[in-house]
Amino acid sequence: MRLKAQDLLSLMNAISGFSAMILAHLQIRDLSVLMLMAAALFDGADGIVARRSEQSELGPHLDSLADVVSFGVAPALMTFFLLKEPYLLMLSALYMLCGMLRLARYNISPKEWAHFEGLPITAAGLMLGVSMLLDSLIFTSCLMILLSALMVSTLPYPKLRDPRVVFVCMIVGAAALSALHLSGMRASAIVILISMAFYLIVPVVIPCTRRGR
Repeated sequence: MRLKAQDLLSLMNAISGFSAMILAHLQIRDLSVLMLMAAALFDGADGIVARRSEQSELGPHLDSLADVVSFGVAPALMTFFLLKEPYLLMLSALYMLCGMLRLARYNISPKEWAHFEGLPITAAGLMLGVSMLLDSLIFTSCLMILLSALMVSTLPYPKLRDPRVVFVCMIVGAAALSALHLSGMRASAIVILISMAFYLIVPVVIPCTRRGR
């Protein structure tokens, strides 16, 4: 079996997500969240490489499977393992199922659309994972319900390769690193969550069309 560079990146995405689950089970919270962030970076790199090179037959399937592991199953289990509340089992299952439905719909959606239909699972998973750093059961529980609903909604979200989104992500990354250096993981998490909250309301603020570019 021959794997292309983007396939290897998808596998690294899955490995990072799997590691995040194991670390959460061991109660190593901060490293668990960092592994989830690494999964998001590998997912982004996979998309960039895939668009600039010939797509393999395995590519789209590996990418979707890796995303289910890293941004569907991993954040759900991280929430359950780290916050340790029995009722979170139901919310975790709900989140995971909505993530699977979101990816299944994406796989059959026209690729020429200029936007995503529903919140991307990568954004949802990253936001849920980072919320672990706040140690707030109520906030994370409410966020899990909101993210689940947004993933299966029909709200239009700009694709992450949109230059405006890439530029904002770079600024957020720099701000999060600065907060991490100056004040620690919790401050960095607050920066990331506030920034991603703006992405959640994009469908209300910036209208998207279904016409391909």
